[in-house]
Amino acid sequence: MSNALYSLLALSDTERQRRGVQYTAAEIAGQVDLWPTTLERFIALLPQLRPFLQDFLRQTRKCVILTGAGTSEYVGLCVEGLLRRLWGLPVNTVSTTALVARPQDFFVPAHATLLVSLARSGSSPESLGAVRIAEGLPDPVYHLLLTANPSGELAQAAPGLKRACLLALDERTNDRSLAMTGAFSNLVLAGQMLAQAFSFEEYSRLFPRIVEGGRTLLDRAADPLATLCRSDFDRAVFLGDGAHFGTAVESRLKLQELSAGRIMCAYDTFPGVRHGPEAVIHEHTLIGAFLSEDPFARRYELDLLEELRRKKIGQAVLAVADRLGEAESLADVGLEYDPEGKLRVPAEYAPPIQVLAGQLTGLFKCLQLGLKPDNPSAAGIIHRVVEGVKVYDPWAFRGRGRFEILAQR
Repeated sequence: MSNALYSLLALSDTERQRRGVQYTAAEIAGQVDLWPTTLERFIALLPQLRPFLQDFLRQTRKCVILTGAGTSEYVGLCVEGLLRRLWGLPVNTVSTTALVARPQDFFVPAHATLLVSLARSGSSPESLGAVRIAEGLPDPVYHLLLTANPSGELAQAAPGLKRACLLALDERTNDRSLAMTGAFSNLVLAGQMLAQAFSFEEYSRLFPRIVEGGRTLLDRAADPLATLCRSDFDRAVFLGDGAHFGTAVESRLKLQELSAGRIMCAYDTFPGVRHGPEAVIHEHTLIGAFLSEDPFARRYELDLLEELRRKKIGQAVLAVADRLGEAESLADVGLEYDPEGKLRVPAEYAPPIQVLAGQLTGLFKCLQLGLKPDNPSAAGIIHRVVEGVKVYDPWAFRGRGRFEILAQR
């Protein structure tokens, strides 16, 4: 099936290099084919992972922290609710950037912590620094390291930690483009698998439907989004509820970084955007609506879309859903990944599917602006792996007043 995405892949190597699209388009298009490799690796890890988790769960007082920086942090936003509900434990997403600066605000005294470190390269100083800071705590810390790079510093640190379990994804998920795409969706899937580590047969039955939904959206979304991105919007607001809040936050970052900041972006929940953020929506604003598969949450979302239509604000509404239903008349561009209603993917498991629309929007807008998707920041303001960062040892500072470096790049 040919569409605007696959047409980019059909270009000659010379032309892809000239347009700066050697990696990004292929990584977006190829990520669904890598999802089964994440399932296979997780299944292979289960004999080691289950005893590790059982030891943690035997602790009297315990909590879970999902941590990463940027896109890796947003993986946590997509799965924290699922983990919280299935495990019956406090689960919170905390960026490594916040954790290294104020660890005392996030680690709960007299509680064991499962620190789930999420990373593409595993080589950012904050990733390694967060792990080393946690190792200095007096309370037990269990490290679960989920990374797309088996050769990264985070993965290499695993054998030296007191209690650690490592899941290194297929190396092909370690995106070479500046924008993190395939690594994001595969890490989200790994987080879903973690939530169902003790009920894995149930997840295994659901997984093929997730894969089919992803392939369907890739086939159906590219052409409408390429057309949409030829319009002159210069702002975007992405909305999502529940797990799709993470979808919205990540899509905001994808469009903003792939446009080198030319498209300023915001994010919120559907009910939350009314409380002030709606003020940023003007006549050149794209509104990205990631609609919940849950009919209760969908009602709130439809109310907001009806309000936007009534107020006549925004340039265009992009709605992404399993099936649009009532939203079809409220959207300028509507994308469905389960139009016949046969997949029935629950809302908590749909972010890897729906985020593909956010990634494609970033890709096509980048090209429309004349930028190079593999490296849109020609001035070198942002990099694939953050540079110029030092992470300091908080325990040395509080004990001796010294700024000792734990990690740097």
